[in-house]
Amino acid sequence: MRYATFKEKQVTELLKSKGILTVQDLHLDIICEVFKIDVTYHRGRSFCIHEDEENYALIFIDKRLSYYEQRFTFFHEFAHFLYHSGDQKKLPNEMVTLQEQQAHWIALYSSMPRHIFEPMAIRHQSVEKLQELFELPKQYIIERFNSIKRERSLQNFQYRIQRSERSRRKKSLQPGQVYDSTLSVLEQLKQQVGEERLSYDVTRLLR
Repeated sequence: MRYATFKEKQVTELLKSKGILTVQDLHLDIICEVFKIDVTYHRGRSFCIHEDEENYALIFIDKRLSYYEQRFTFFHEFAHFLYHSGDQKKLPNEMVTLQEQQAHWIALYSSMPRHIFEPMAIRHQSVEKLQELFELPKQYIIERFNSIKRERSLQNFQYRIQRSERSRRKKSLQPGQVYDSTLSVLEQLKQQVGEERLSYDVTRLLR
């Protein structure tokens, strides 16, 4: 989980705590049993009904969708159950848009959790095989791949910056390589406390 976002880590830890550890554990019957969810299939839009005070949800899924689309839709509505409250009909359009964007990403994280998806991806290295294993539309498998690549690239970039900064700081405290601003501060310190009271490491930088 080194390259995961905060929200992805949060979702992963939740699933782990509920015993969702293998691709088989992602079967909807198991998720519904663990999280106390009932699912109804109908000819109409998909949505979720849940009460903030009760740890229970009823998810309606459009049965006109393909089986793989129905599964991803379930995880999208599952995301609303986990992280959103209130009736979207009563929310401003901006808030609804934000919730839908969040639900999409959480659906990716929960339908293909990193601790399950990444080992499978390394083992099989095939989008088609992963689509078969996770029973999700191909575009979401690819999107999950890309999200992990982006997070990995971002973390590596941040690591390089941190390493460069540490190197710069280390270099700035070597004799003969101290920045003028640092020397100025050290000289002021020497004037205030006297050279005899400076530590050896500080004194050697001033020479």
